[in-house]
Amino acid sequence: QPKLRSFLTHWPKYFLLVFAAVITLLVDVASKLVAVWTLSDRSVEIGGGLSLRLAHNTGVAFSVGRTLPISVLLAVTFAIATGIAIAGWRGVLRPPVVVGVIVGGAFANFADRLVGGSVVDMIYLTWWPTFNLADVAITTGVFAMVIHNFIADRRETRAKSATATGEAT
Repeated sequence: QPKLRSFLTHWPKYFLLVFAAVITLLVDVASKLVAVWTLSDRSVEIGGGLSLRLAHNTGVAFSVGRTLPISVLLAVTFAIATGIAIAGWRGVLRPPVVVGVIVGGAFANFADRLVGGSVVDMIYLTWWPTFNLADVAITTGVFAMVIHNFIADRRETRAKSATATGEAT
């Protein structure tokens, strides 16, 4: 019963994490389906060094591990995504909505690799490897989590300092 009480007390946190993960996953999957349907025989130049072109990445970030067996990539990807999800669920990683975005991106790429054997990429910058919306979610999510935790740590340090100063007087 204490676990149920804890869940009921913290359900908004859990809801935000799961909701963000599901929305991120769905948006990424939809973008990959559109890319496969529309970019298989052409690329679309948007301008400013940005274009849309279909690519299949058999590795992970920057095609690292592309020679590894798919079972190894799937196992590692699943383990990392699950670990991040559990850490977010337990409150070790924060904020929940950002953790959800990271988890959604990770599981979107996992699902893509599981179904097709590779990850569909479609966003191409002339100066960067081709990537997808899940990659954007993971990268911006990690960046936002680092910034959030940096700010939260500074606030906590100031609060402790203020408490210690208040206790000393």
